[in-house]
Parts: sequence; C-alpha cells; structure tokens
Amino acid sequence: MLATISKWGNGHGIRLSRKLMAEAHLSAADQLDVVVNADKSILLRRVPKTKADRFLELFGSYQGDWKCSEAETGKDVGNEVLE
Repeated sequence: MLATISKWGNGHGIRLSRKLMAEAHLSAADQLDVVVNADKSILLRRVPKTKADRFLELFGSYQGDWKCSEAETGKDVGNEVLE
C-alpha cells in the first residue's frame, strides 16, 4: 500500500485506509510506537493498552447486579497463617 505524507499544521501525518486499519486491528484512539531502523525503514507498533483500560473496554458498560464479596478458600495453612 502506498501512502503520502501530508502537512497538518506544524506537523505531518499519513492517512491509513479503513482496510489497513481493520487488517491491523487499529482504531482512531490507538497509540503507535514509531521506530526508525538503521536502514531508514520505519516500523509502527501498536502500544498495548493498560490493564485498567482494557478492563473498562471489556466491562465498562456492564449493568448487572454484581457485588464484591470475599471468597472462602479453606483453612489457613503454612505461611498464610497470621498471628
């Protein structure tokens, strides 16, 4: 795929096609790490979202009646025993 560098304000940008975005599983809010290699090639890598961001993305709209509670794991043994 060919792309053209365009001037945007004081910076520059490249437009990515919808097909390429879908193929790379990218969205407009994703951050990319840009690496320039010794041979002047450019590598773009998506920056992983934090665990908290990913959790909210998956469960942020949950409307159920879930309540936090302590789980019973049995009798204390070994180093877990607190005195």
